[in-house]
Amino acid sequence: DLVFDTNTRLFSLGGEQLSLTPREHAVLEQLVVKAGRTVSKAALSTAIYDFETDADPSAIEIYVHRLRKKLEGSRVQIATLRGLGYLLRHED
Repeated sequence: DLVFDTNTRLFSLGGEQLSLTPREHAVLEQLVVKAGRTVSKAALSTAIYDFETDADPSAIEIYVHRLRKKLEGSRVQIATLRGLGYLLRHED
């Protein structure tokens, strides 16, 4: 029920457009593009921060937490693989 339109780069959930901050969008896009594969915190950090920005490692956890709340009730879940990163799962 999560849809990513590659032309507009917009996400929708249950037919409704998801309201995401630019960094939440970047994190979710990375997870969707690599769905079914583990995405490390470092890879997510690289996707949302430029080289001049001091990246706070705990910020990724905050964005993932916010995304989990926005995805509640859907069949899509962001799983934490301790020590490895995150994985986007779709429940049947």
